[in-house]
Amino acid sequence: MHILRSSLLTAAALTFGTSLFAAYPTFNSTKPNGGQRGTEVKLTLTGTQLADFESLIFFSPGFTHKSVEKAENGKVQMTIAIAPDVPPGNHLMRIRTKTGISHPRQFFVGIFPNVDEKEPNSDFETPQLIQANQTVEGVVLSEDVDYYRISAKKGQRISVEVDGLRLGYTVFDPFLAIIDKNRFEKVISDDTILHRQDGYCSYVAEEDGDYTVMIRESSYRGDGNSFYRLHVGGFRRPDVVYPAGGKVGSKTKVRFIERDGSFEEEAQLPTEIDPGYMIYSKTQEPAPSGNPFRLVNFDNVLEAEPNEDQAKATVAATGSPIALNGIIEKPGDVDYFKLPLKKGMTLEVQAFAQSLGSPLDSVVNIYNEKGGSLSGNDDGGGRRRLDSKFKIGIPADGNYFVRVADHLERGGPNYVYRLELIAAEPEVFFASPQFTVNDTHYRQFIAVPKGGCYATLVNVSRVNVSGDYKFEAPNLPQGVKLLTELAPKDLGSMPLLFEAAPDAPLGHQVVPVKLNPVDPANKVVGKLRQEFDVVRNGNVVYYTDVEDRLPVGVVEESPYSLEILKPAVPLVNNGILELKVVAKRKEGFTKPIRVFMIWKPNGISSLGEQTIAEGQNECIFQLDANAAAPAGTWNFTVMGEADAGGGRIYNASPFQQVVTAPAYLTAPAIPLVAVEQGKEAIMVAKLEHLLPFEGEASAQVLGVPDTIPIEAAKINKDTKEVSFKVKTDAKSPIGKQANLFVRVDVPIKGTNATTIHRIALGSILRIDAPRKVVAPPAPPVLAANKPKEEAKPAAPPAPKVLSRLEQLRLEAAGKK
Repeated sequence: MHILRSSLLTAAALTFGTSLFAAYPTFNSTKPNGGQRGTEVKLTLTGTQLADFESLIFFSPGFTHKSVEKAENGKVQMTIAIAPDVPPGNHLMRIRTKTGISHPRQFFVGIFPNVDEKEPNSDFETPQLIQANQTVEGVVLSEDVDYYRISAKKGQRISVEVDGLRLGYTVFDPFLAIIDKNRFEKVISDDTILHRQDGYCSYVAEEDGDYTVMIRESSYRGDGNSFYRLHVGGFRRPDVVYPAGGKVGSKTKVRFIERDGSFEEEAQLPTEIDPGYMIYSKTQEPAPSGNPFRLVNFDNVLEAEPNEDQAKATVAATGSPIALNGIIEKPGDVDYFKLPLKKGMTLEVQAFAQSLGSPLDSVVNIYNEKGGSLSGNDDGGGRRRLDSKFKIGIPADGNYFVRVADHLERGGPNYVYRLELIAAEPEVFFASPQFTVNDTHYRQFIAVPKGGCYATLVNVSRVNVSGDYKFEAPNLPQGVKLLTELAPKDLGSMPLLFEAAPDAPLGHQVVPVKLNPVDPANKVVGKLRQEFDVVRNGNVVYYTDVEDRLPVGVVEESPYSLEILKPAVPLVNNGILELKVVAKRKEGFTKPIRVFMIWKPNGISSLGEQTIAEGQNECIFQLDANAAAPAGTWNFTVMGEADAGGGRIYNASPFQQVVTAPAYLTAPAIPLVAVEQGKEAIMVAKLEHLLPFEGEASAQVLGVPDTIPIEAAKINKDTKEVSFKVKTDAKSPIGKQANLFVRVDVPIKGTNATTIHRIALGSILRIDAPRKVVAPPAPPVLAANKPKEEAKPAAPPAPKVLSRLEQLRLEAAGKK
């Protein structure tokens, strides 16, 4: 099981003499798991490799590191300050030590002060007494039930909300109930559309008196990791808002919809798109967490009832991009929208309902004016949500109709939906891939060792945008440089390489890396869009977070450095090149080093990883270029990762240039050559010279076992065909030897090196069994001539032997 992978990583402390070497710390837990905004909070952090703790890295503004009271290998005690304007909800943070950066964990900012659970509170008759507007930090053990008692006046609202699964420790499924003095459950909550396993509920007191809030694990399981933050107060707890999105920078009237009511207010929307934006009430006491709200660059269309068929469809003035908003208000309700679309348009249609807290299981269809169906979808949005998503091509100019319904024909006041229809807008964004299975955080930070480098790969996605881009990384930590400059228009990925000076001070920044167009006429700016799993169990992702900034830190020097030796010759088309990586080790560091090939240009392949064995100092990557690999000069880097028993230790090599070039010669496959076992044959390759070269090149056929010796040959720039003598014997295997090729080592002028070509790819040699030798018939044996002898009289014939019956017959005839 994987819930925030950092909680599963353990290792021992790493020391080498008196030196500190970069080691990856682990981050297992925080206590408390959150704090009230506008206050200072004393935190206890647990993990490993924490003795050299330096700071927390916060992805959100408004957090301040105040002091560190104690730092031990497994525990840190510190104080942070939370600004009053920090939004409630979860905020990612990482630990930075002098020697590394951890996986992230979450810290929850609340609107209420914290109180700790105090046992015994596992019986309805002996609950823990609390006040309204408090957040209880507790844990549900196996078969545990926790009770909290609060007093309320008639008409007073009692709301509860729990952060359980969202804390990221385990797959905790809390169950909530508000119980009156007679032990009747007035409201309960298990799972919710908005918060999945984490529930919330609200109740308006029917009389003065005490009410009890109960929390347990829904199946009475629980364990030492089933932590919770239980918010109890008089706040309004909306399920969803309508509309559930709006245009950036605009003022939008929104309705907050609850289980038993709603309220409206006007919201001023941010001026920039934020994929994780949450909206809160400004006029009512806000909930401990917000409601997801879509920020876009286009306008809303709100449904106008009645609109249950094409004839009454709500009219949208424009076709794309547009956001259609409505509510399936009652069972059996359907909504129609009418909008003009142009021939040739390709639209991406995406519904947002359950992803925003609505219970609607959307079914979306698009029809033409005659009622003919063009396309539709039920569940295509992914993320274990039942939201629709599909693409459609528009066949002709005209008016088209969008139909929205619930899959089970349900409906209600909170069955809100938002349908975004977007044509391909110009866009550029980039992100690092997932470097290992089921862990989106592994190597998703930049921890640059003093005097060393850190490398990562980014994939660039472009929509209707071309041209070269230049990376910009402002506010890097002192002494750190980004060595990657360009994102060329014809490359979809490239390495980002950061370098720290030997005297760079320890520190960190959260850096907004961007891509700026080289052409000033191009106004589209590229941004980082890195999606992280926040809560995950195996292949099931519950919560994600999208970040547009990189955590970049300077850590202590690494106990090794890596260098790619400069190749003496280019890598040619259909050729190979051995790229040697050399490690320089600090005294006493002998452990193995995993070496990752961070990136390769188009048309070039190699193994993704090699290992420099314990006590060894080099490894080799074989680069393999295909026939279409473009000519050019490319910056290669490799990333090292070592684990000496005390955490991961990273360092990357500086850039090294590798040149790719056209081949000097080529040849088609050698036609099938068949030879009888034990005999000899000749394989002939017909050469095509592409570029002249000086001197002699050696050529040999490869791909056959050692039991089939094939003599090498020499060629020069004038050689038109080359012959190879094949010798076989009784040990040569009978059968077809396929996928053979000819390796040609072409000398390069001015060097002692050669470029390795592979030509005549796909040649075939067949060894047949020896033919059986058929022996000629033996000649007849002739008798020697002898003198004739006189003929002798023939012997009388032997008397015939009579049977017993014949004998009796003769006797009866008197002839005996």
